[in-house]
Amino acid sequence: MAKFIVHIGDGKCGSSSMQAALFDARDRLREMGLAYASHHRTSGNFCFGTLLGKNTRGNAEQQRGFALQAIKMLQSQLDHSDYIIISSEAFLTLDPEEVVEILQFITLDIERIDVIAYVRDPLGMYLSMAQQLIKSSHRFPRPDTYVRSLDRMLDNWNSFPMISSVTVRMFDRNSLVGGNAVADFEHVVKSLTGKDLGLEHINENSSLSTEQMVVLQDYRAQFCRDSDGKMIPPSTRLIDFFAMMNESGMVGTKAVLSPPAAALVGNNNADIVERLNKRHGFAMRCPRPTPEDLPPANTDWSRISSILTEVKPAYVHNLKMLVPAFNPALKDGDMDKGLRALNKLVEMEPDKKSAIERATKNYWTTESLAGMIAN
Repeated sequence: MAKFIVHIGDGKCGSSSMQAALFDARDRLREMGLAYASHHRTSGNFCFGTLLGKNTRGNAEQQRGFALQAIKMLQSQLDHSDYIIISSEAFLTLDPEEVVEILQFITLDIERIDVIAYVRDPLGMYLSMAQQLIKSSHRFPRPDTYVRSLDRMLDNWNSFPMISSVTVRMFDRNSLVGGNAVADFEHVVKSLTGKDLGLEHINENSSLSTEQMVVLQDYRAQFCRDSDGKMIPPSTRLIDFFAMMNESGMVGTKAVLSPPAAALVGNNNADIVERLNKRHGFAMRCPRPTPEDLPPANTDWSRISSILTEVKPAYVHNLKMLVPAFNPALKDGDMDKGLRALNKLVEMEPDKKSAIERATKNYWTTESLAGMIAN
């Protein structure tokens, strides 16, 4: 009979880091009697939802193929595995019965299912989610509509009869073992299985600065409207450009939720956090605003800048001048504006000069520009 360890999310709670660590160690884990399979290092088993007809950001038929491939690999390891590890940040929002149905694609002979969930405070979750969404769309939820009913979702898992245990952890540096999501996940798995996974405590963090978020949203709005809701190569290359630029530290201003946006998110989620704290012994913060803290109902929240505390126009301008779509002269080999913008960025962030120049050269190369930074 099969025993499952099922990591159900939530999203933006270190899932990519956990999945990358599991993927890198999958051969060694197999030798320890732990089966894990995924078609991609940081995608986990998100594609498993397609087996039930759930939506995906990519090609649904292709994702279903990836899911069936991973399931076949897990089935081949059943006789030699003490536990099967499944990880998808999408599972938290599904009905537990649906997830069990997915597990039954692997085997009908299930002995136990131990569930691991991570949750974070609504303010951090909303900001992180907004950043994630503009990677595939120019739109994101208004702060006055954002409600994450984590208490109800977790209650569904705790009350489902086929679930043997549910471990809920708070995604917060001060609460995680070693201050690291992978280390914490490893600790929980060891408590459930008695096995020390020995995972690398990596951090797959790709946060953008406020100015990079503004540029990315403008790019999606102006040049990717026909592909709204989908990750496409041009915007993915732009995201990779910013990620490489940030390798020596974030270029621009760290994203912080503005007080008006934070007040609305807190107003909608304070009761949920109060129940989570009571049921799980957390000390999660979600300040309840006073009526005076709430912004006018007609506030325009369509721009990502509207939910952020600070955006520096000079950074936005110079970043845009490095992007051919915003600076068409680059495509014709006229590099003057681009090189001036590059030099300005380096002047503003001199300690990140090498990363900025390397990222720009790589991006201009991938965009097949006529001229580039001199070697």
